[in-house]
Amino acid sequence: MNKLIIVFTLFVSFGYAQNTNDREKQDDNIEIKSKNFDNLYRINDSIYRSEQPSKKGFIELDTSGIKTIVNLRRLRNDIKKAKGTDLQLEHIPLATKQITEQDILEVIQHIDNAEKPLLIHCWHGSDRTGVMVAAYRIVIENWSKEKAIKEFRNKKFGYHENKYPNLLYLLEHLNVEDIKKQLKTTN
Repeated sequence: MNKLIIVFTLFVSFGYAQNTNDREKQDDNIEIKSKNFDNLYRINDSIYRSEQPSKKGFIELDTSGIKTIVNLRRLRNDIKKAKGTDLQLEHIPLATKQITEQDILEVIQHIDNAEKPLLIHCWHGSDRTGVMVAAYRIVIENWSKEKAIKEFRNKKFGYHENKYPNLLYLLEHLNVEDIKKQLKTTN
């Protein structure tokens, strides 16, 4: 009888641990269903990512409690489309093929200092947005490069690996300690 209780307890404990780990994996990024977005995800409790929001998308973000928008598009800001909302708009223009560690540092500083929750976007929400989310995961959330890169390359986010292999190289060779050191001196 005692052996049965021990086996049952181990089975239940192992099963609970498995479910907890599964939930943690699922919570790494949660898709937000919306008629105004095709690529909207919650990254954590205070950060979301998406493609370029439409006018209706900005209204949805505003009414859902998003406070800040970080736009990584090189040639387009969000002023016209976000008109009439209370969203704080940050524009950090980036050329996808030329993103550097300095750009990553600048974006992470903006994220750290912005009112939250916030949304990061570019045109598709895939490449510029993806590399910044991955870098944030590595530098701030202490993810391994391997785990962040695996998420970055997840097909659901749409990374255009053939067109922008430089982003993968940047993440693989990211000087995490240097970025963390620079963040400490600026905060």
